[in-house]
Amino acid sequence: MTARNLRFALLLAAPLAVGTCTAAEVATFDSCTDAAGRVLPAEADYKQPMLVRTVEVNGQPEIRYNPGVLPRLTFAARLVLYAHECARQGMGTPLTVAQARRADCIGVNALLGADMLKRDDLPSLQAQLVFANSEWDLLPGPPRGFELTTCDQVQTGNLRMPSKALPSAQQTNWNNCARACGDRLWACQKRCSGAGCDGCLQTHAQCKSDCDGAAKPAD
Repeated sequence: MTARNLRFALLLAAPLAVGTCTAAEVATFDSCTDAAGRVLPAEADYKQPMLVRTVEVNGQPEIRYNPGVLPRLTFAARLVLYAHECARQGMGTPLTVAQARRADCIGVNALLGADMLKRDDLPSLQAQLVFANSEWDLLPGPPRGFELTTCDQVQTGNLRMPSKALPSAQQTNWNNCARACGDRLWACQKRCSGAGCDGCLQTHAQCKSDCDGAAKPAD
C-alpha cells in the first residue's frame, strides 16, 4: 500500500480561519479511503483520550477523533492532525519519524490544494504544533517536529479533498444544523473550565446526533 493513493474528506460547516478560534470553525471529519479502496468511516468520540486514532470495529478500521482534546489547538492545527491520520493509513504502523513527517505533508498539501489552508499561514501553524512529551500520548504518530514549510517538496499523488461543487439541499441543511451545534458548544465552553466542560461536549454530541437523524448528508 502507498499513501499516495489515499483520499480523505471533510464536511465543512464554515470556512477555515487559521490562527483563530471562533464559533464558525465547525467541521466534521468524514472519512478516509485507503490504498486498497476501503472506506474508513470517521466519527467523533468524546470519551477517547486521544485527539485522533484508528480503531478496529468488527475487524474493519475506523477513524475516531475527540474535538475536546487539547483545546488550545486551533481548528487549522486539528485539521492537519486529522489529515495526518488519514494519510498514514497506507503507510503501515508504527511509523518512523520520517514517515510521519511525510504523512503530515501529504495531508497538508491536499489541504493547500483545496484552499483549506494558505501557504502563508504555514509558519505560524508550524509554530503552534509544538507539544510537551506528555501531550504526545494524545497525538498520532511518533514525537517529532513539524516541517510544514518544506512540504512543497513532498508529492501528494492522488490524495484528494472533497469536490468544490455546490452542496445538495440535504447537505446544506445538515451543515446549518452542525454549525448551530458548534455555536452552542463554543458559547458553553466560554463559561466553563476543565472537567466542567464535559457537559458542553456531551450536549454537543447529542446535538450532532440529532442533526444526523434529521438531515443526514448524502453519501
